[in-house]
Amino acid sequence: MIKVLKGKTLKNAIAGYGKAVATFSQKTHQLAYSAIVHLEEHNCTSHVQALYDATPINYRSTLRRWFTNFGKCNFSDESGFAYSKGKASDLATALRVSPAEYVKESNGKKQGFDPEKRAISLYEACVKAKSEGMAIDSVLFRNLEAIAKHLTKAESGNVVEMKSKGLPSVTGKAKKKAA
Repeated sequence: MIKVLKGKTLKNAIAGYGKAVATFSQKTHQLAYSAIVHLEEHNCTSHVQALYDATPINYRSTLRRWFTNFGKCNFSDESGFAYSKGKASDLATALRVSPAEYVKESNGKKQGFDPEKRAISLYEACVKAKSEGMAIDSVLFRNLEAIAKHLTKAESGNVVEMKSKGLPSVTGKAKKKAA
């Protein structure tokens, strides 16, 4: 059972969580760098694999990309990490860039969260859910629809300026009901 925190207790817990996350990131970088140095010195992926296995699932893909980009190793889903003799390592960058800060560059663009694609995806999911008879908050749906239309027009080169007046907000609707 989850204990719901409120007020000052919640504020303090969030502050403590921020410190714990920072400590986790620093410790992960220390362990990951040590494992990659071990890999460099001994041609052995045992510590790389052990750290990967001990890492929470939601953080593993970032760690895997960090190891395979900076270390002499490859990864496969079937066998895990394997030493790659001909591959160069980059220990200097690995020391400077922690796994938490690492975003692999691809085609000149950084991979990661794309708010435009996410907004369009959310809108499409709402349209699908609505067509299947699911209840969707009308204010949320109209806002997502407006954003998706704006982004779709912007992608095609027809940039349209949107005015926030035309988009109802949830707080604005709540105020009208309260009045």
